[in-house]
Amino acid sequence: MSSVNPDAPAPQKDIPKDDDADISQFLEEEEAEATIQAKDLGFMFRFLLPYLRPYWKHLALVGVLLTIQTIFNASFPLATQYLIDQGLIERDWNALVMVLIFLSTAAIVVSVVAIGNDYIYSRVFSNVVKDIRISLFEQLQKLPMPFFQRTPSGNILSRFSGDIVASETMLVQFIPSMIVPMLEVIYATALMFYFNIWLGLIGLLVFPMILAGPSIFSRMAFALSYDKRSREADILTAAQENVQAQPVVKAFGLRKRSLANFRDLNVSWTGYAFRVYFFSSLAASSAYMGVYIIHIVIIILGAYWAFNGEMSIGTLVAFESMFVSMGYALTDLTQFVPTLAQATGSMQHLNEVFEEKPSLTDAPDAIVLQPMQQKVAFENVSFAYDGGNVVLNAVNLDVAKGSYVAVVGRSGSGKSTILSLLMRFYDPTSGRVAIDGVDIRSVTQDSLHAQIGIVFQESFLFNASILDNIRMGKQDATIEEVEAALRTAEIWETVAALPDGVGTMVGERGGKLSGGQRQRVAIARALVRNPAILVLDEATSALDAIAEAALNITLQRIARERTVINVTHRLSNVTNADMIVVIDAGNIVETGTHGELLARNGRYAHLWRTQQSDGTGSIDV
Repeated sequence: MSSVNPDAPAPQKDIPKDDDADISQFLEEEEAEATIQAKDLGFMFRFLLPYLRPYWKHLALVGVLLTIQTIFNASFPLATQYLIDQGLIERDWNALVMVLIFLSTAAIVVSVVAIGNDYIYSRVFSNVVKDIRISLFEQLQKLPMPFFQRTPSGNILSRFSGDIVASETMLVQFIPSMIVPMLEVIYATALMFYFNIWLGLIGLLVFPMILAGPSIFSRMAFALSYDKRSREADILTAAQENVQAQPVVKAFGLRKRSLANFRDLNVSWTGYAFRVYFFSSLAASSAYMGVYIIHIVIIILGAYWAFNGEMSIGTLVAFESMFVSMGYALTDLTQFVPTLAQATGSMQHLNEVFEEKPSLTDAPDAIVLQPMQQKVAFENVSFAYDGGNVVLNAVNLDVAKGSYVAVVGRSGSGKSTILSLLMRFYDPTSGRVAIDGVDIRSVTQDSLHAQIGIVFQESFLFNASILDNIRMGKQDATIEEVEAALRTAEIWETVAALPDGVGTMVGERGGKLSGGQRQRVAIARALVRNPAILVLDEATSALDAIAEAALNITLQRIARERTVINVTHRLSNVTNADMIVVIDAGNIVETGTHGELLARNGRYAHLWRTQQSDGTGSIDV
């Protein structure tokens, strides 16, 4: 029904592979992107309304200016008819001067109004896009960890790239490509019948002429776009694989082979791309051909009637210019439909995130958690992910204030889930986690997290300075507090020796620092908030043996000064713990000190002997 650019910004979707039913569904969805229904417009209006409401005064002014612009535009054909019939053919000097003055004034007014309109709606819609982007980012901050674990990061980021870009494109083009042409089609159609009813009826034939060709060629373009996008997916996969495999490519001399494979993929893509582009161009040109054909018919009939005196020359000229204007306005409308449809799909994609409800929210009567004085307690805690197997089974565990507790077990045993429940990334399926007898579900999450400092296996550092990264733990930390945290993490001397000191930029994900330095900065970030509980989640497992040993000495010293819960699968890291908790298949199977557990000759002793004989220091052998 319209001209189509299959490569225009659109919501990202997966391309099905080798399944006829999936392919048919994909093609139907692709074609649907070029159409739009009343319910789609209704959804778009409801989605945008909260973002448009703050700017209603500006939008009302846009409406007033559009009305003025439309009135003057509609008056041009009438003035042209009067100019030719009265001013030129009848040689009426006064009429000639009046019309020329009016046309000059109207041209100036329309130009000024159009510029003012462009300025206002551009400012409004740029702010609307900004507000949508901020609202989306704010919504992501509210969503719980399960959402991020089940949703691929690329899927989330596509909202900020493809979906918001498609919505932005529609908003920017909405008034010049939708509203203005629509108003022009309405008043042009009315004026055509005012000038001559028979030519008006002929002029209406432009509607099916404009719609038929693009509809046919658009479907052909979309049918081919599946294969084209499949080849593009193959090309992107090959490029990504080659970038990641550069060490192998260079080491084994695979440059020519990689280049030949990539060239073959591009040659295959070219054939499909050519046909998609060709039919897309035909979709656009067929609309203009429809206008051209009807235009010729109107000129022939109009000229014949004007020659016989059945129509004035001014009427013919005014009608002809009005028809051309309406034809091209209608073409602009049909070409905007795919953009509108794609924006609707993008907004529906965005709305999926906005409809996600935070599953872990503060209770209406949530209280502020007071500083821990006694213990953290897991009381008959069981947990299972949605629709999954039980991860923890009736776990009971007390962590006294000031103690150093290590939780060990094989990968998948449930030990990290204990930390997730303590941080309230999840809530227990049954039982409760309490601090000093207070269920953590009854306190504010901010006050809970304020008492906990955590160091992850791969601690994420932001692309900012060391100072800014540490202040992520406590935003109002003084330089003295930052220095104290760095000294406690035993990295102050290293940082102070850098040219920019704490102002040194760490690079993306902390890439300018070594693994050990990143972990020490992460420890300082956790310590700067002076947490009652320090949580270590495999904090040293990503380091080499020397860096791990050095960091363990630091952690052991820190553990003497606060409550520490250390989750690890390396038993050599926790031999000095006050209590070692052994988890297996979601159950606590043993507890005790290192010496007690070895003397018991149970599961822990078996794992200890295994790691000692293997020499890896890891349980997972």
